[in-house]
Amino acid sequence: MMVVNKKISTAVPLVFSIAILFLMYQKIIPKLVNDWWTDPNYSHGFLIPLISLYLVYQKRIELSSTSVSPSISGVLLILIASLMYVFGQIAGELFTQRLSLIVILVGITLCFGGVQYWKLLWIPILYLIFMIPLPYIVYDSIAFPLKLLATKISTSILHLLKVPIYSEGNILYLPNTTLEVVDACSGIRSLMSIIALSVIISLYTQRTLIRCLILILLSIPIVVFCNILRVTITGLLAILNPKLATGFFHSFAGEAIFLLGVVMVFLVGIMMRTEKENFPVISKRGQSAKQTRDLYKRSLIVPWLVPVLLLLVFIISSFTIRIRSVPLKMPLLRFPEVIDGFTKTQDEFLNEKILKNLGVDNYLMRVYRSQDGYPITLYIGFYEDQKEGAMIHSPKHCYPGSGWNPASSEVITLNIPKVNTNITINEYFLTKGDEKQLVYYWYQSRGRTVANEYKDRLLMVWDSLLKHRSDGALVRISGPAQDIEKAKKIQKNFIEKVYPVLIKFLPS
Repeated sequence: MMVVNKKISTAVPLVFSIAILFLMYQKIIPKLVNDWWTDPNYSHGFLIPLISLYLVYQKRIELSSTSVSPSISGVLLILIASLMYVFGQIAGELFTQRLSLIVILVGITLCFGGVQYWKLLWIPILYLIFMIPLPYIVYDSIAFPLKLLATKISTSILHLLKVPIYSEGNILYLPNTTLEVVDACSGIRSLMSIIALSVIISLYTQRTLIRCLILILLSIPIVVFCNILRVTITGLLAILNPKLATGFFHSFAGEAIFLLGVVMVFLVGIMMRTEKENFPVISKRGQSAKQTRDLYKRSLIVPWLVPVLLLLVFIISSFTIRIRSVPLKMPLLRFPEVIDGFTKTQDEFLNEKILKNLGVDNYLMRVYRSQDGYPITLYIGFYEDQKEGAMIHSPKHCYPGSGWNPASSEVITLNIPKVNTNITINEYFLTKGDEKQLVYYWYQSRGRTVANEYKDRLLMVWDSLLKHRSDGALVRISGPAQDIEKAKKIQKNFIEKVYPVLIKFLPS
């Protein structure tokens, strides 16, 4: 009866807390569901909450017999989650906002149930992390190396099979067709889904937490192997008939390889299991926790702190000034066609697919020539307000995907005499077969010139909080570098001339 009374006494603040959560996340959750629906990389997100609820259901007997003992430590977690929520709202960062929901759920569990409840529910709650799409920077830093790895190893395997093939970056060249290892073929889609499944498989096949972690880690090389197998098979099919490498057959091969990966993880889990129990970590019935008979001494202040804190966060975030869009000082189309000895030869335009991926608001891609005929491509990509899905992309993620191999990269300081300042920029040297290219780039954001993309991102968050601005631009200058020293001299000279013009267009 004591347990029931304690649970009834926390019911009212719990109902209030859930109601406020619905208000706080009324725009965030629909966007999350839309990502599951529109992005194949996260279509497994629909299953994650259902699996989590099933894991909670399996603990129903233990939960019903566990005494309620609210813990003040949950309040600290809710405070941390609240900061994450407000931070994400101001910076327009969806990942942080979504992750804050899971942290709040952890805090609510501790505040309303206590440590014993947390011990029963930590797996179902933390499992929800798999439903949250990764930030672009993290996603791209994983997907891109996977694409290159799959391309390189698959090419080597096809060479061993006497298939005439060569690759550049993530592009495979066959006698009768050209194949590109895109994100869908990088393995990251299978990686996230199979890791999520491996957690469940490990819970039902392994007896200890260490064994569970080992199985989850083993799922990573299994996914990499399966993806290499998929790309290799696609290459073999393309040799027989290029149509077999696309459309239904390509999609079917992808699904079949994914199922192979799941089966392999399951078989490894079975082989690792040494005990005879069917459900070592998660049992169907479980053992009832010892019911506490102590008097309920803890004050009811802890459960009531939750709705109060959440309500304050909701009010603060509702009245917080949103990030404002900051336009260019002048349209980039008015950028000078002649810049102190460098003359425009043509404007280039990006296709709709690339523009959608970049999420850029305004851009200029123009080719200039020096007086001795050296061609320089100037790209300026400007974002009025950066947000998830519409943020500056680093050239280091783009060039290798087009077959360019990084040869060297360093940060240099360049003096701009006309404005009496020094700027720090990136010098990036690449090769592709016999071709060589030199690239200089930097981030021009809210009056700053920044070379490091992570520093630029942190400054964007800081300015979002203090200035309610997240506008910024990527500036990139590139040209052929057969004669590297000549290319450096001309491009640096161009930067010295173009920088004073550039800052007249971009917001300070």
